[in-house]
Amino acid sequence: MPCPDLGALRMSLDDVPAGTLAALRDHVRACPSCTDTLAELQRNAELAAPAVALTAPAAAPSAAAVEDALARFEQRRARLAAAPAPAVADPAPAPAPIPLVRRRRLAGMGTRTRAVAAALVALVALTGVVATPGGRAAAASFLGQFRSQRLQAVPLDAGQANQVEEVLTGLVDSGVFSGDPSQAVGLADPEVAGTLAEAARLAGFAVPAVDPSVLPAGVQHTPRRILVSPAHQARLTVDRDRALAYLRSHGRPGARLPARYDGTQLVIQVPAVVVQQFAGRDGGPALLVGKAGMLGLDTDGGASLAELREVLLGLPGLPAETVARLRAIDDWRTTLPLPVPTDQVRMRPTTVGGAEALSFADQSGRIHAVVWQRDGHVWGVAGLTGADEARHVADSLG
Repeated sequence: MPCPDLGALRMSLDDVPAGTLAALRDHVRACPSCTDTLAELQRNAELAAPAVALTAPAAAPSAAAVEDALARFEQRRARLAAAPAPAVADPAPAPAPIPLVRRRRLAGMGTRTRAVAAALVALVALTGVVATPGGRAAAASFLGQFRSQRLQAVPLDAGQANQVEEVLTGLVDSGVFSGDPSQAVGLADPEVAGTLAEAARLAGFAVPAVDPSVLPAGVQHTPRRILVSPAHQARLTVDRDRALAYLRSHGRPGARLPARYDGTQLVIQVPAVVVQQFAGRDGGPALLVGKAGMLGLDTDGGASLAELREVLLGLPGLPAETVARLRAIDDWRTTLPLPVPTDQVRMRPTTVGGAEALSFADQSGRIHAVVWQRDGHVWGVAGLTGADEARHVADSLG
C-alpha cells in the first residue's frame, strides 16, 4: 500500500477495533519513513496532555472565589456601561490596504505551537507576566521599571502567581491605569516575513541564519515561518483619585498620593521581536529561535519612575517574598526581572558564548529553552529538544 497520510497515521495511535488498521500498521513496520513520522506523532500526542495542563489553574477555585470573580465582573461591566460615549468625530479616511503578497497575518497557533512558544521564556517575559488582558497591561508598570540590560529570574509559585495576577488585574479593572492594554505589552498579531532580510528590515536589527549543522535531528534545515512583531510605544495613564480609592478599599485607609501623580503616563517601549520557527518531521513546530530588542519604560508627567515603583511595590496583596526579591535587585533600572512559574518550569543558570544565561525545562522534560542577553538584545532558543541540543543551537548564534 502507498504511504498513508498524517491523519491516518495519527488515527493509528488511538484505540480502534482490532484489525481495523492492520494493513496500515504492517506498512509502517516495513517503511522507515512512516516509522519515523509515527514516532514524531506519538511524541506530539504525549506532549498534548502537559501542554493543555499548562493552561489549567493549579487547583479548582472555591465557590466563594467564583462568586467574588463574578461580582468583580459585574462591577466592571456596570462601570463600562455607565461610561459616557465618546464624541463622534468626522470619520477618518480608510487606511490604504496592506499588500498581502509579502506581509501576511499570522494564523491562529495550534496547541503544539503554543506549547513550544511558551518555552521561549524571554519572549513570554516581553509579552506579559500573567494570563489576563488586565494583568498584562499592569504587568508593564509592575515589572518594567528599567531599560533592560541584564536578566534576573524571579521565581513564582502558583499561589504567588495568582496573587500577582489578582492585584495587577484589579489595578486595570478599577481604572487606576487607563490606555490600550493590548498595546502596552504583547506581540499583537505578528507578521510573517518571507525572508530573514525582510524580517531584519521590519525589526530594525540583524537576524542571523541558523547553521543547519547545529539543528537537532528531525528538524528541518530552514525556518518554516519567520514571525516579526515590530517595535512600538504604548502609554498607560495613572488616575490618582482611582488609585487612592483602590488603596483605601484594600486596607490602606490612610493612603496619600500627591496631586502631581494624576495624569502621569507610563511610556512603554515595547521592543521588536523576531522568531524563526523550524518544523519537525510531521510539519509541526519543533524549534523556535528568537531575538528581541530591549524593553524600556519611562514616565511623562509629575511622578518619577522611582516614585511610581515604590507605590506599585507597596500595593496590598502582593506576595511579600516576591516584593522582597524585586527590592533586592541592585540596579532595577537596568535589570529585567524574568518571572518563572516554579510549578510549571524548572530553571538553572548556565552560559551561552560566555554570557550569563538561564536554562528552562517544562515539568515533562520534553520542552527546553535557553535565554540570554548580549549586545543589546535578548535571545532565546526553545523547542522539543534536549537541554544540550538547545544549548548547542544557542552557542552557534555567536
